[in-house]
This record gives sequence, C-alpha cells and structure tokens, in this order.
Amino acid sequence: MNNLSIIVSSTRPGRIGDKVTSWVSQQADPEQWQVTVLDLAEIDLPFFDEEDMPKNGNYAKPHTQAWASAIFESDAIVVVTPQYNRSFPAPIKNAVDYLFAEWDSKPIGIVGYGWTGAADARADLAKVLTHVHADVVGDLGLSFPEQLTVDGSVVDAGAEATGELTAMLEALAAKVGDLAEAPAGS
Repeated sequence: MNNLSIIVSSTRPGRIGDKVTSWVSQQADPEQWQVTVLDLAEIDLPFFDEEDMPKNGNYAKPHTQAWASAIFESDAIVVVTPQYNRSFPAPIKNAVDYLFAEWDSKPIGIVGYGWTGAADARADLAKVLTHVHADVVGDLGLSFPEQLTVDGSVVDAGAEATGELTAMLEALAAKVGDLAEAPAGS
C-alpha cells in the first residue's frame, strides 16, 4: 500500500480546505492508498527560520525535521489549495521553501478551489513545485458555485471532476510504481 499525504494549505479561520480534503480523501482507493492529512494549520510552521539553505539538508529545528520526515515518508502528495489574490496562500509556499531534497521526484497532484477553480493558484504552485524538482502529475479545479458551496460542501463535483481526480490519483500511483521499479541511484 502506498502512502498518500494530502496537504491542507489554507490556515485561515473559517477555511473550507478541510472539507475539500475530505472529499479528495474519500476518492482515494483504500486498497491502494493509506491517506495522511498534513494540515498546515496544525503543523504551524513558522516562517522559514533555518540557518542553512534547504538544499544542503542540514535541518536544525525540530519542526523542520518533522516536516521533512512527513514529506519524505509520503509516496505521493495531493496539495489542496484555495486561491487568494490570484495565487496560492503563503503557508504552502513557506512549507515548500523549508525543504529541497524531500520534494525531488515526489509525485504531486494539485486540487484548487475558488471562484475560477483556483486556476492561477494551481499554475503558480505547479511552477514552484517543479522548481524544487517535484513531479507534478496533474491538477483539478473546483469552482464556486458549480461544485462547491461557500461553506465548502462539495455539492456537485460531477462525473467529470470526480473522473479527473480519479485519473490524477491513478497517475500518482503509476509514478510511485515507476519510482519503486527504478534502479537505485537513477
């Protein structure tokens, strides 16, 4: 069984990311995925406070070591993100910036939500994750009011959105399989 971590990137009071995360989690095949939710509101990383550059991997702070371990132990990741001011929220950027090697080749999918399906946030986040050598396999946008209520209920994801999420989860599983079969050091 593969470890799928779902990162809830919004930390704001009244957020709906936890409800979208619940929907994503429910779509993950329990025979294929062991799901762990990594809620940035609970993890509460301070703004980057390590002395050394993340690329060097010399993590001195316990919160960085715990975060690095959580990402390293994830076989694949889905980031659930809203769109704030035409991009993703600061806590997910900060969480990405804390690490480097842990993101390398990590299969990642992005689920954005907002008035435009978080199109700008998904594109911006994919660019940042690609820079740290993550393998972004796909993204999905959920829009108000078509698929979500403003309180976060996924009211009509429909066959298309559910199918896109299923395809993204299958692509993540395929990437995990490819990594498992790759010779060491490749």
